[in-house]
Amino acid sequence: MKINRKLLKTLIVGVFFGWLVSSCTTTDSAMKKEAAAPAAKAAAEMAPAKPKGVRSPSMLANTCAGCHGTDGASAGDAMPIIGGLEKEYLQLVLAEYKSGERDSTIMGRIAKGYSDNELKAIASYIADKPWVSSTAKADKKLAAIGKKIHQEKCKTCHEDGGRVQEDDAPRLAGQWPDFTMIYLKDCHKKGRRCQPRKMGKRVSQLSENELRAMAHYYLSEK
Repeated sequence: MKINRKLLKTLIVGVFFGWLVSSCTTTDSAMKKEAAAPAAKAAAEMAPAKPKGVRSPSMLANTCAGCHGTDGASAGDAMPIIGGLEKEYLQLVLAEYKSGERDSTIMGRIAKGYSDNELKAIASYIADKPWVSSTAKADKKLAAIGKKIHQEKCKTCHEDGGRVQEDDAPRLAGQWPDFTMIYLKDCHKKGRRCQPRKMGKRVSQLSENELRAMAHYYLSEK
């Protein structure tokens, strides 16, 4: 079988140039990638590292929902409403639970499971939620007695029927009366050891019926 030498030569040259072009293209691409690598590496190093395992404020605050209801809108008689309370007050309370300065049954153990920044994030999240008043009905006679006591002893800190909030004075208007009663009785028991002290001093002068009257007054001011 005769081989056409001219044709064979043409094929060999074509294959050679095809390989040459392919090799050059691959080399050029590799060089471009190699040149771009330092810039990409520098950009990656400059970008802030994404924290691992960081939980969002809403995820952190979900822990509270089991007792205090969704977004802090409690539906339990003795469980306080916390949604909409002042951020500074919530931060203070959570910090005191964590340190053990504030007495608790379970809150102290829960608070110790979070960092200070996580507790602040929870406080900010809950504070941004709307206040949802208790659905309980106030006793009108008790509320009238409680109003007089409020005017004499409490209105300087808890203005506008307990609606105005300060750093150490939470909203009382619309709060569950059972919780308010529990808190007032505890403060009554502690006397001057109750925080703030001026509250302990004033509450310690009241009878249990008067404390109950105050709880119903604040409930009535929804």
